[in-house]
Amino acid sequence: DKQNNPLYIQSFTDADDALKLHHIVHCSLDVVDERVNNPKKSGPTLNETFLGLLYPTENYKVYGYLTNTKVKFILVTTDLDVRDADVRN
Repeated sequence: DKQNNPLYIQSFTDADDALKLHHIVHCSLDVVDERVNNPKKSGPTLNETFLGLLYPTENYKVYGYLTNTKVKFILVTTDLDVRDADVRN
């Protein structure tokens, strides 16, 4: 929502990881805001909706997507070998 609170979280892992995933999603929303408000020349352009890899952790990779209506999608994956092009598609 407008205060960066997740509206919907779906987890396909064990319940033990649920709290960790909530923390990762909240941190990811901060990274999305930083990228949108302070775009770099090497980063995505303003009209590009796929934000790419937001940040990797030891066990996860976190990707972001921002729609034209400013809805943010966060993908947290345990597949550390996934490529940006595969996530984008």
